[in-house]
Amino acid sequence: MAVTGAAIPPTEDQDLGQAAEVRQHQSLSYGQLVRRRFMSNSFGVAGLILCLIVVLTAVFAGFIAPYSTTQTDPTAPYAPPEWIKIIDNNGQLARPFVYGVTEEMDPNTFEITFVRDTENKIPIEFFVEGEPWGFLGMTFTTHLFGGTDGKTVNLLGTDNLGRDVFSRMIWGSRVTLLMGVLVMAAACVIGTIVGVSAGYFGGTFDLISQRIVEFFKAFPDLPLYLALVALLPRRADPEFIFLMFAAILVLLRWADLARELRGKVFAMRRLDYIRAAEAVGAKNGRILGRHILPNVMSHVIVWATYYLPEIILLESFLSFLGVGVQAPMVSWGSMLNQILDFQSFSAAPWMMSPVLMIVISVLAFNAFGDGLRDAIDPYSDA
Repeated sequence: MAVTGAAIPPTEDQDLGQAAEVRQHQSLSYGQLVRRRFMSNSFGVAGLILCLIVVLTAVFAGFIAPYSTTQTDPTAPYAPPEWIKIIDNNGQLARPFVYGVTEEMDPNTFEITFVRDTENKIPIEFFVEGEPWGFLGMTFTTHLFGGTDGKTVNLLGTDNLGRDVFSRMIWGSRVTLLMGVLVMAAACVIGTIVGVSAGYFGGTFDLISQRIVEFFKAFPDLPLYLALVALLPRRADPEFIFLMFAAILVLLRWADLARELRGKVFAMRRLDYIRAAEAVGAKNGRILGRHILPNVMSHVIVWATYYLPEIILLESFLSFLGVGVQAPMVSWGSMLNQILDFQSFSAAPWMMSPVLMIVISVLAFNAFGDGLRDAIDPYSDA
C-alpha cells in the first residue's frame, strides 16, 4: 500500500542543478556588499567623483594653473574675468579665445574701469610652456593652457596686485586640502588610540582619559581657536605657522572620536568572540589588532569623511579672519581675506570665486560620507 505524502528523493541531475545554482548565487563578502550598496547610491557616487576631481586638482595644481601665486601684472589690477568664447563677433566658429581688456578712466570721477577690446582676440593654447613647477621632486614647465605670444589669460580676473585669481584658487586648493588631510589623519590616529584603549582597558586609564576629553570639550570652540591661534608668532615662517595651526586643530578635535569609540569598544568587549579570545590566552595586542580595530574602522572612516569638510570650513573661516594661513602661502580662506571691506568686494566681486570651491568641496565630501555611511551597513534598510 503506497504511503501518501512520502518525500521523493532527488535524482542525480537535480543535485547537480541545485549545486550549480548555489555556486551562481554564492553569498557576497562584506567588501562586495559595501561596494554594491555604495554604487547604487547615486548621490554618494557623485560625491566621490567630485572629491576625486578636487583632490586631483590639488595634486596637479602646477599643471592646471597657468601662472604662479606670485606672478603679477601691475597694469591690470582688479581686471574682470575673461570668459572663454568659441564664436566671435562675426558669428564665426573659432578656436577657444578670450577678448583682452583695456583700461579707461572716467574724466569726471577718475574711476578706472576695464572695457572689452573686441579687436584684441587672444587665442588659448593648450599644453603651453610657462613657469616651472615641481611634482614628486621633478620639475616641469608645461601647463594645461595659456595665452599666445606671452599674453595672459585671466579666466576669473585679477586681484588688487594683478595676480590671476584662477591660478591662486587652484594653488590654494593644495594648501586647504593638505590642512584638512593632516588634521583629519592626526585626529583619527590619536582619537582611535585613546578611545579604543579607554574602552578596552577601562579602569584608571579610562578615568584619566575621559577627564582629559571632558577638559577639551568644556571650552567653546571658536573663542578657544582664536585665543590659541593669536598666540602664534606673526613673524615666524609661514610653514611653521601652518604646522602649528594644524596642531591646534588636532588638539581640539580628537576628543570627539575618542569618546565615540570608547563607547563602542566598551560594549564590544563583552561579546562572545572577545571573551573567547581572552579565554584561550590571546594577548591584549592581538585582541585589539585582530578583533576590535577591524570592527571600529568603519566608524573611523565615516567619521573622517564628515570631519574633513568641517576642517575645510574652519580653516577657510579662520584664514578669512586673518589668523590662519599666512602669506606667501595661499589658501581659499586667505584669498577671501582680501575682500574684508565692501569697497574691495564692490570693485572685484569675482574675488569671491574661492567660495564656490569651498561649497563644492564641502558638499562633495558630505555626499560621499552619507553614501559611505549607508553602505558600511549593507544589511540595514535602504
